[in-house]
Amino acid sequence: MASIKTLPTMGIYTLVVFLSKEVCLNVGRLGFQRFPEGFYTYTGSALGKGVSSLCNRVSRHLKKEKSKRWHVDFLLAHENTVVTTVVAVQTNRKAECRMNRHIRENAKAKIPCRGFGASDCKEKCESHLLYFGEENIKEKIAKLYVEIFGSRCVLGNFG
Repeated sequence: MASIKTLPTMGIYTLVVFLSKEVCLNVGRLGFQRFPEGFYTYTGSALGKGVSSLCNRVSRHLKKEKSKRWHVDFLLAHENTVVTTVVAVQTNRKAECRMNRHIRENAKAKIPCRGFGASDCKEKCESHLLYFGEENIKEKIAKLYVEIFGSRCVLGNFG
């Protein structure tokens, strides 16, 4: 099991998120959205160093108190939300869209909110937030990372 400090310096990551009960949230420009209870994944990247590093990005995601800069901040700040697992891989290229698509297609995910986390997406992803219902998909997500990136992925349990 990894800790925040053992995450790669830069790369892509997928948060496995559990929402303990349905909520309706105002998600910035996306407006009010309904999020059913269950498991979600959110895939992103952090390709910088220092404050822009993957470790710092994930640390920020794990905090409840923060300014709401990205769509995912609105969901993660909610009291009924917990990040249970982070899967990450070191890379210097933007590969989050590829990983997000791989997860969506191979884990049969649903899109709970169109445009979520994808407002600057160059590959026209419908959403970088995926919904899985009651299935805890952390092992499946880790396996999907290995399929794309080999054994260099890191799995951290936090919740």
